[in-house]
Amino acid sequence: MNSNTIFDINKRRKLNKVDMTEVDYDMDKLLNLEEEYYQQGYQEGQDFSTKQQYNEGKEYGYQTGFQRFLIIGYIQGLVNYWRENIDQYEKGIENKSLRNHISQLNELVQNVPTTNGMDEVKEFEKRITKSRNKLRVIANICKELWKVNKLDNLMNEIGGKLQVSENVDDMW
Repeated sequence: MNSNTIFDINKRRKLNKVDMTEVDYDMDKLLNLEEEYYQQGYQEGQDFSTKQQYNEGKEYGYQTGFQRFLIIGYIQGLVNYWRENIDQYEKGIENKSLRNHISQLNELVQNVPTTNGMDEVKEFEKRITKSRNKLRVIANICKELWKVNKLDNLMNEIGGKLQVSENVDDMW
């Protein structure tokens, strides 16, 4: 080794030496690593949960929309069927009354609100209730109550049934 190389090595050693009194450690940060990692994990969990809930909400919205408009479609199908075949039901039935009921039912299922606001949901539920009642009247006139029973079964199958219990503890 020549003297220049030794000089360079010594020079680097002196430059790399650090006076420990000049180093400023943030002792609170060093001692609170656990809290820092906890907060990081908490934030990651919260972000994941937010995405998961968004996706579940979207899925629930699609499912509910499908259920609602499957029911509306079934009712509209019955209205169309009865309109096309009204002549076979007119024997012994007042024609005007049956036509009037079918027309009223058709008005109920036309232009059903498709948004999810509180007022629109109430309007939808009100129309469905009125439609089911009107369906029962028409089915009784036409002596086809089984069609209403099929709708009720469809509603229970796709919408489920509300479980109600006398004891509040049994409900949850």
